[in-house]
Amino acid sequence: MPNMLQLFKAGDTIYGYCGGAFGRDDYDTKVCVKVTPNYAVFENSGGFATVLNFNDNLVTYDTEKWKENSEENDYGQ
Repeated sequence: MPNMLQLFKAGDTIYGYCGGAFGRDDYDTKVCVKVTPNYAVFENSGGFATVLNFNDNLVTYDTEKWKENSEENDYGQ
């Protein structure tokens, strides 16, 4: 069964919109600070944290693409 540990590890940096997984207005660059099988915690440069809970829809995203700093991530394509 897939889980969050297969998608992220502490220290991963993710960029841009990330398919809206963090909300439709969140384009901040974030660093993963904690990962469990059920959730991951990301912190932006302002020190604010966001929890991303694992769900079945998350495995349909190309989360590896989120780790690439590109214009594509910024626009959510």
